[in-house]
Amino acid sequence: MRGLYIIAAVTMAGVSSVFALLAALEERYGLSTASLGWIAGSAFAAALITQLSLARYADRGHGALLLRVGVLAAALGLIWFGLATELWQFVLARALLGAGVGMIIPAARRAIVLTSTGNQGERLGVFYAAYLAGFVFGPPFAGLLTMLADVRLPFLVLGGLVAVSSISLRSVEIPEAVRPGDGSPLADKRVLRRLVVDRRVVAAVLVVVSFRYSIGVFEPLWATHLDDLGASTLVITLSLTCFALPMLIVAKPAGRLSDRFGPRVASVLSAAATVPLMASYGYVGSVPLIIGMVVPHGLLEAIQSPGTQAAVADAAPVEDTAAAQGLSEAAGSAAAAIGAFTAAPLFAWLGPGPAWSIAAVVMALLLATSALMDKPRLPIHAVRRQPSGV
Repeated sequence: MRGLYIIAAVTMAGVSSVFALLAALEERYGLSTASLGWIAGSAFAAALITQLSLARYADRGHGALLLRVGVLAAALGLIWFGLATELWQFVLARALLGAGVGMIIPAARRAIVLTSTGNQGERLGVFYAAYLAGFVFGPPFAGLLTMLADVRLPFLVLGGLVAVSSISLRSVEIPEAVRPGDGSPLADKRVLRRLVVDRRVVAAVLVVVSFRYSIGVFEPLWATHLDDLGASTLVITLSLTCFALPMLIVAKPAGRLSDRFGPRVASVLSAAATVPLMASYGYVGSVPLIIGMVVPHGLLEAIQSPGTQAAVADAAPVEDTAAAQGLSEAAGSAAAAIGAFTAAPLFAWLGPGPAWSIAAVVMALLLATSALMDKPRLPIHAVRRQPSGV
């Protein structure tokens, strides 16, 4: 799985650099705050399309091809982002990057799930740690390159690094799942229908939707909000490191929590604990205090992310592993796109307090619906039984 970890780390470094440098791009190219939502949302919309239409092919023996094409698309998207000068170019370049990520993630998770033996949460946690490593080191690396040259250089350099990382795919083997039934094309086309009528799958996906919606809100608002409070570009990039570094440190043991207490319990409870933090960001006027708040937020998301992935895997049939991961990512991408498209205009119209609070309310409603559809329960092995006679 090392090749997958390398791909995840380098690609996420590119994605997080876009995240961190939006405020700098806004100033350099005269973009409006509302237009940042179009740049962020285009990535999630493109990921939605690729995840819904292409993820199932990883279950049909084309996982390696999806990974290669996804890496190529991500590399080209970053390079184009570095060369872009107008809004429509930024939107399309970000969409290409999002489409690449949408092809990489379901195929990679499928390989991890099908090769895990009792340590599914832990291995998904390691994959998430690699993903986070890119998030941690991408922004300060991009900030340094911006200081040395200008805001275009980080995207050109990281695009080249993503392209080079495709060499690591030579060592990756994508296992094939045994498909029951006749294996007809019609049966394959019904996979999404089977998944969306399963209450356990839908409940698990709703937690992903809540998580990804919050990410969609973060992308256009975070850099702009801190910039309005007087933070420099370097401070903004370092704030993302403060958010992700604790997640990186605890990602593997956080994944073990899902193995021990069950992914539903771990994901739902940790997601619920992030809601009050989300509601508070818009009302805090101190940059150091906001940066301090992202540390516990990051720790909770370190538990939440592998938990949601494992919960979806547990709820879905093994023969539909990649399709289920693709469905969850597609639903998450749709939610993230909605968050990105709506958060920036709300921020410009209502101000930071209401914009962040509305996001928190949406997250709470999604999590409540998920819990009602499938009540989180501890697995039998996690329940400590009282000795007889006590």
